[in-house]
Amino acid sequence: MNGAKGLIDGKVVSPSGGEDDCFVSPIDEDSWALRFIPRENGIHQIHLRHNGTHIPQSPFRIVIGHDDADPAAVQASGNGLKECKSGVKTDFLINTCNAGAGQLAVTIDGPSKVSMDCTEVPDGYKVRYTPLAPGDYFVTIKYNGYHIVGSPFKVQCTGMAVAEPGTMESSSVVVETVVKQSKHKSDQLPRFRSNPSKVTSKGPGLKKAITHKMNSFQINCQDAGNNILFVSLYGPKGPCDEIHVKHSGRNIYNCTYMVKDRGEHILIAKYGNDHIPGSPFKVDCT
Repeated sequence: MNGAKGLIDGKVVSPSGGEDDCFVSPIDEDSWALRFIPRENGIHQIHLRHNGTHIPQSPFRIVIGHDDADPAAVQASGNGLKECKSGVKTDFLINTCNAGAGQLAVTIDGPSKVSMDCTEVPDGYKVRYTPLAPGDYFVTIKYNGYHIVGSPFKVQCTGMAVAEPGTMESSSVVVETVVKQSKHKSDQLPRFRSNPSKVTSKGPGLKKAITHKMNSFQINCQDAGNNILFVSLYGPKGPCDEIHVKHSGRNIYNCTYMVKDRGEHILIAKYGNDHIPGSPFKVDCT
């Protein structure tokens, strides 16, 4: 870094909120170097000051390690994020499914330090803590240096003081997480009952198509029960640019598409996981 004459000092704040040791030293008359050894993956903030005043754009943010985590996908829930009682254990769950691996940092600030532990569970991590004095506590949850949705959470603690309350005490735990995948995805989908063999289809667009003009066909699923209809068209040079599937009611779908390339195209229609009768269709485009 280049700077005017004077004193340059700095500090490095890790994703968990702690300060890493750093060394700022002059290289020559106009250049200084900051050196530190990171101990965590995630976003570090580098604060640099010249004669006690932050230099432009300070603090700087740098990423240590491969950052494939998605803090927006992390969710926290449980009574421990809403209310608690002094001297009584409470907990909350942090769901990291589909958020990638990253660094989970939990900090609880309040009128007393809390005894806290973090254990791995199938969908993420469970944090259990025990406050020792009544009052308002603030639970900060960060993933790779970023707040998750809702953080910080305000938790009201009631009851009698187990320890002498202070002005503001802080307790933290940091965990390097592993990739989690939800085991309950199938439970999020409705249970369909259908018979794809009873789906019927008709229309010129199932056999022939004219380039640069709208082509159409219809798929009738009235007698096939309920499921999801998937339609796709693939040509000599790749997939069709666009295909529209419009539900007109009573499980009848009107489908339209436009092709740019001449030649044989493959039209696939599935009701759920199974092809409808006739699929895949061969469509000759002229």
